Amino acid sequence: MQRRETGANGERGFTLAELLVATLVSTLVLGGAVALTGQVQTGYRRQVEAAAAEQEGRYALEWIGKLIRSSGNNPFSVATTSCPGAPGPVPLAVLAIRFDPDADGIDNDIRLQTDANPPDGIVGGVAAGSCDQANEDVTISYDPANDAIVFFDNNLAPVASIRTDAVIQDLRFVYRDSLHNVMNTAVTNPANVRYVETHITIRTRTLDPATGQPVTRVITSEVRVRAL
Repeated sequence: MQRRETGANGERGFTLAELLVATLVSTLVLGGAVALTGQVQTGYRRQVEAAAAEQEGRYALEWIGKLIRSSGNNPFSVATTSCPGAPGPVPLAVLAIRFDPDADGIDNDIRLQTDANPPDGIVGGVAAGSCDQANEDVTISYDPANDAIVFFDNNLAPVASIRTDAVIQDLRFVYRDSLHNVMNTAVTNPANVRYVETHITIRTRTLDPATGQPVTRVITSEVRVRAL
């Protein structure tokens, strides 16, 4: 049986075995506390990232919805536009919505025209021979290289501008007619569109520990095209 040694002043000390056990217990307690703190911090970071990604997606849905809702506003019944931004031979017919403007067969972009800034009978406006009215002929599309949604003003901007953080995994548009039926964009007339659904897939920058992949979520908004 082990016995504690008594010092010169009469105090008893710890044996080596007791010191080792105490050290082991302290290490286990501290290690558990550190691991728990790390898990809490990681979980909190994932929640913050998920909230930030959803906020970015909601912001995108809001400004895209505003543009879609106002598309087709044409109080002066303007038939064509000759703005320099119009591709192909001008004049270009004024059309509220154009499917798949880059003609790649994927409904992840949309082109919108409106006479609303201000409504003056000229889509895009004319100033010194060029157009100067913003947001009257725009294209919204998904940029996979930057994981973002980009905006291009066909009359003003020389290049597209990135409008979201790099948390967008996909963008899709679904078109419905007056009866709310889904339209086949390959064979139907875009003039018959009455509702547009915008589907945005967002993803977090942090990884799900169970899958090792970013957490994704699809958020959706439907807008009725007011002017049609």
